[in-house]
Amino acid sequence: MSGTEGSRRRRKFNYTLMLFADSKDGHIRQMGIGPALVESLAVIIVAAITILSVICYRDEKRIEVLETETAGQQEEIARLTEENADLVSLREELTDKVIILSDTINQKVEEEEAVAQAHAQAHMPVGFPLSSSASLEEAESENPMVKLNGAEGSSIIASADGTVASITTDSGYLHCIRIDHGNGYNSLYRNDGEVMVKEGDEVVRGAILYVIGEDNTELGYQITYDEKYIDPMELINIDG
Repeated sequence: MSGTEGSRRRRKFNYTLMLFADSKDGHIRQMGIGPALVESLAVIIVAAITILSVICYRDEKRIEVLETETAGQQEEIARLTEENADLVSLREELTDKVIILSDTINQKVEEEEAVAQAHAQAHMPVGFPLSSSASLEEAESENPMVKLNGAEGSSIIASADGTVASITTDSGYLHCIRIDHGNGYNSLYRNDGEVMVKEGDEVVRGAILYVIGEDNTELGYQITYDEKYIDPMELINIDG
């Protein structure tokens, strides 16, 4: 190997950074920076670029994560929005059903109240106890009583709905029918005719108790409330 080739291999390159500055007096000044300082600056620049690259990469990953989270949140919002729409629809449907059910219940309550009122009225002994017109007079009795004289061929009838509680023999008349109306009221029908019902029968207002013939035109009629006699004229509906 020649000396020239060896010197070439041992040759090192040196870099010098030249800076030029224009002074106030118009002269250009030249400054040189040595290789060591240039290498240091190069290292700093490379490090800065590396750090910036790392920061950019980290920010990109963070952005990707945020975009993924945002997309997931948007999907969740869309799902919740759809569920909310379904719930609103269901609520409206249930509201309609509640309204219909409420109307049905109110109608049922009104019907039941009407039935109860009709039942209560039907069991009040206010009806006239004869199927035809009759003369009326107060009877001399220990307890309030009215005497009714009906026409032959007419009937003695129940003044209200109830149950035939008893049929007994009467001291002044042949028979006494007592009807329990189930509300504290009892009506008593005293007559000499043939009894047309029997104990335990359920009767309605107008049910025939006796048929008036030539020998049983008179009815002794009484009413009790809670086992106490009251004046029948306080309840009898003469027009009925």
